Amino acid sequence: MSLFATPLRRFVSVTTVALGLAVITAAPLTVAAQEKPKASPPVLVTSLGQSLDAFQIQLAVRRAGIRYKYDARAEVDQLDEVKTLLLGVGASLKGFGEAGITIKDELTRAVQLLDAAKSRGIFVVVLHVGGEERRDALSNQLIELTAPRAKLLIIRNDSDADGKFAEIAKAGKIPVVVIDNVLNLKGPLQELFAGG
Repeated sequence: MSLFATPLRRFVSVTTVALGLAVITAAPLTVAAQEKPKASPPVLVTSLGQSLDAFQIQLAVRRAGIRYKYDARAEVDQLDEVKTLLLGVGASLKGFGEAGITIKDELTRAVQLLDAAKSRGIFVVVLHVGGEERRDALSNQLIELTAPRAKLLIIRNDSDADGKFAEIAKAGKIPVVVIDNVLNLKGPLQELFAGG
């Protein structure tokens, strides 16, 4: 049974937000067939912001049984043979310190990855699973850069109190999946990669 088609008992539904955006949350749902995103492995999971969010995302990808590789600081050369790029967006000052990089370095890497993904036809998913605590000024710079270039946004239900994701999604006609916890990411990932 499709996550993006008919009523689903498990956990997902579509809600129309004030901006008129179809957002997948947790009850019955209907999305037009042409809006149903599909991705294929192999997958590269990387962090943008050096928080632990991308590490948690790759655990969900593994639990979903999807072929992937994970590198928190992946560069363009790791996109060879990759069909889907999962970007775990959320800044951590501690993570930047441990990696020995700055927000400027991370923004540069993000542009390089996104440009290479576009030129190679790689499906880009931007995930913001850190919720409200990862919506500081540094995280917002990464969100504003990456989210408009995604084919799909996956966010935690407390990630969009200010409506930034809804605004970006509406402007770019980008589907949004809303989860209540990164532990519940497995199902949406399995649906996204079904048949891939």
